[in-house]
Amino acid sequence: MSPEVLIGMLAELERIRELTLDLIERETPRLHPAPPDEAGETERTVFDLLLGARRAVLGNPAAARGLHDLLLAEGRRYANTPRGARLRDGLVASEAVENLRRVWEMVSLNVLGGPAAPNAGPDAWADLLADAVIGHGLDDSILARLRPEGFA
Repeated sequence: MSPEVLIGMLAELERIRELTLDLIERETPRLHPAPPDEAGETERTVFDLLLGARRAVLGNPAAARGLHDLLLAEGRRYANTPRGARLRDGLVASEAVENLRRVWEMVSLNVLGGPAAPNAGPDAWADLLADAVIGHGLDDSILARLRPEGFA
């Protein structure tokens, strides 16, 4: 197979992936909410950034899982150093870390956790799609626009 054919195949796969993600967003609009009407410029920028991160995670869950696992491994490695242990101990009860966890959960929808074969999308990906389609109820006024109904 020539390099030109391989590049053409990769381009076609990317086009199909993009069309699939567009279809998912169109059919499950709760995954792609409208920005808040009253949002200022800074809030709109943050909202767009978080929505873009969600699209990246959902658009390529295997790559996102690889990055997630790499960051976790590096964090654990650093936490095993004296300096990292001090930082970890200082962050354990931090409200900022709890807020960051909540933001991450709304952006990633927790699709990166749990078992997954190497170079495969996480099992939670299929669960996410089911939750988005049959979900229930919203809470948390700040992140509610990023949380699909029924997502815990």
